[in-house]
Amino acid sequence: MKFSRPVMSGLKLLLTLLLLILVFRSVDISRIGRDIGAFDAGSLALLVVLYWTGQLLCSERWRIFAASLQMNGSYLSFVQMYFAGMFFNIGLPSLIGGDVIKAFIVSRKNGKPLQTGLASVLQDRAAGLISLLIYGTAAILAHPLIWRRLPLLTLYLLAWAGTGFALWAVLKGEKLYSRFLEPGSPTLFQKALRNLAGFHRDLGGCRLSRGALLRIAVYSLLNSALVLLIFHQVTAAAGHRAGLIAFSALFPMVTLATMIPVTISGLGIREWVYVEALSLVGIPRDAGLVISLATSAMLLLCNLAGIFFLPGIPVDLRRQAYGLSKNAGPS
Repeated sequence: MKFSRPVMSGLKLLLTLLLLILVFRSVDISRIGRDIGAFDAGSLALLVVLYWTGQLLCSERWRIFAASLQMNGSYLSFVQMYFAGMFFNIGLPSLIGGDVIKAFIVSRKNGKPLQTGLASVLQDRAAGLISLLIYGTAAILAHPLIWRRLPLLTLYLLAWAGTGFALWAVLKGEKLYSRFLEPGSPTLFQKALRNLAGFHRDLGGCRLSRGALLRIAVYSLLNSALVLLIFHQVTAAAGHRAGLIAFSALFPMVTLATMIPVTISGLGIREWVYVEALSLVGIPRDAGLVISLATSAMLLLCNLAGIFFLPGIPVDLRRQAYGLSKNAGPS
């Protein structure tokens, strides 16, 4: 059964509200104001700057992937597109909504189909996620944690299994659809299937030199280490201490959950997972909620920086990207 966009948006809004109600009912509301007052504003400002620094590394990593798909541009142009995508993240479903905008802009600039831009963005996103999983797996092995009788190592094994399946699908997945392709067929299904085939070829057609792969690995590991340090320090700015290794075992799970596009901008999921995760390292649930809200506010502030990069995007592309964001966003 296919749901219309307004219905899907309504369901996401409903799930967002239900999760937020669940979280707020599980905490002591009277303590939230006091915990918010414990934040060190100067420390948070420094963390915002560090986060932007990490995004500069990600911009170069994305540029390398895009160049392998014959989509070229200066480093500054990729910084502009990357931060513009961050700005469009605001209000779009999950944390990956802005990735569609980035893919749209880079593909239009280079005269490539949208699927090629999406392939470069997905490759960049996968590199970042894999590096974060590497840190998280090492941390969970060094500091085992159990959530409601479920060892978190099990979740990491599932995450790696999913990653392995995705890589297999990129390398061998064409067998799943190639027999259904009918060249020249004008049907909507065949057009969609041809777009899927083109997207799959772009994903698997990435050709990187050893030097490029090394740079991608270094940028990914540096940025993921920076991300873990930044959000670990948010807990410290709230006046609570959690071991860096234990936090590194938890944060990748928060990131994975927030990427699921079932709520508005990841709201509700992030708060619930944060509260549950931080409680495993002794942080009270109400403090966990405050830390999650502070994290969301910091991400919002970081994404707002993208507005300063929008003037660097051609006006026609900005208008088309805005139209695309309206179609992708909630009604």
